[in-house]
Amino acid sequence: MSFGTLKGLLRDDRRLRGVLLASLLVQLILCLTAVGIYHPDQHFQIIEFSSWQLHRPSAAPRVWEFAAHLRPTIQVYLFSGYSSFCGALGLHDPYLQLGLLRLLFGLALFVLYNSICLYYFQRDRRVLVYVLLILNFSWLLPYTRTLFSSEMLSSFLFFGGLFLYDVSPRSGARGWWVALLTGFLFSLAFYARFQTAFALVGFGIWMLLMPAERRLILPVVLGGVAGAVLNTALDAGFYHEWVFTPYTYYKVNIIEGKAASMGTASFLLYAGVLAAVIVTPPLSLVLLYTGFRTALLRRLRHPLTLAVLLFIVGHCLVAHKEERFLFPVLNVLPVFVGWGLAGLIDWWWRQGSAMRRWFNGLVVFSVALNLFLLGVLLFTPYSQALYFTSLLKREFGGRPVTISSVGRTPFETEHHLPFVFYRQAVPEIQFRRLGPGDSVRLVTGEYVAGTYDQLKGQLGWLDSMGYRRVFCSSRLLWGIDSFLDARGVNTINDIWVLYRKE
Repeated sequence: MSFGTLKGLLRDDRRLRGVLLASLLVQLILCLTAVGIYHPDQHFQIIEFSSWQLHRPSAAPRVWEFAAHLRPTIQVYLFSGYSSFCGALGLHDPYLQLGLLRLLFGLALFVLYNSICLYYFQRDRRVLVYVLLILNFSWLLPYTRTLFSSEMLSSFLFFGGLFLYDVSPRSGARGWWVALLTGFLFSLAFYARFQTAFALVGFGIWMLLMPAERRLILPVVLGGVAGAVLNTALDAGFYHEWVFTPYTYYKVNIIEGKAASMGTASFLLYAGVLAAVIVTPPLSLVLLYTGFRTALLRRLRHPLTLAVLLFIVGHCLVAHKEERFLFPVLNVLPVFVGWGLAGLIDWWWRQGSAMRRWFNGLVVFSVALNLFLLGVLLFTPYSQALYFTSLLKREFGGRPVTISSVGRTPFETEHHLPFVFYRQAVPEIQFRRLGPGDSVRLVTGEYVAGTYDQLKGQLGWLDSMGYRRVFCSSRLLWGIDSFLDARGVNTINDIWVLYRKE
């Protein structure tokens, strides 16, 4: 079947249209509510670098990757172009710019991954519906699609290129040009995130194992070389000297051991990530087992299989591990799950009533937990500090105000790196910083801000002095912290609150 049949598929199947419309609604809500970042690299190595490039106030010189010249700059250029375009339209507010970017980027990723699932499972509508539900309602996956990070841009470019290659005719001149474009996109994906090399190796092995694909290896390589030349020129233009960032990155992080110095972990970390985000355990364990088993036994000839498997295995072998490093492949894992679903459904029908009831209970528990977590994430931004800054902006609306802040301000990371890009939106808000060991009894102003962890031992004093809570970054998480603190359990970090003296 071809793309021409998809229009008819959606027109004739009301259930599919309903699933996709509900999925789009979830994606739109998250694009609007997911203020902030998942990891500081997403901000400092892209947005602050861009501000430096555009000769605006920036924290880039305080980031060690900037001085080391190891950050590839293609994503910096993209954001600089986007920000300049927004400025030309009169859209200067940082929160608005990044809100629109989340919307544009999130919808682009939504279209790509749903198109992949629709194309590969259009012959089996029963499996297709389940795959779309897993893709769009697994609690973390829609959120990852809102992140303008190196992981997700690389994912978009790599799987977009692979999908283009797989669905396009590969005969004659047309196939040659498609392969050339695919190689170019692969190169951009590599420069967006160097660890994409693991997936590229997997795709290269697949091409070598498939006799029909070998003649297109040359144009793929040539497209990759063209992308490398372009990115080398971009990096030289940004750093004002010739630098080969893939080698610089390898030299500093691997040869000199910088990455390992930031912490190492077992491969079990990634096993836990995979199990936690494709729905939730224990159902996720069953889905991933049947999916990967089917991929290894029956789908090795599919171009996705080796690319994804080698990406995961390669990351397991690298000493320094973080959950976000697996983000590039999370949104294609529903395809693997879909490959195993037919066998899992057949197994279910062959079981007795007792086993079916047990398995149904497992499904109900995992789905309920998944939907609860999705509901929390829909309306509780992960980046509580930056979301809190947006609430401050909304509260004071340009009015001058001084806020006493305990330990650090919400416009800083825990290591005191400043979010300069956001800070420019509210120059009228001034902070009087109290040291981490200082008591709020030193406060003389009208407003006090801090995290629950910073203030939990002094909340009673604030109440006795007439300070009343104006708002917090999340009432739900503040309530959870209060509950945990009352029972002597460690609280959730970085839940911010603003107090005002009446």
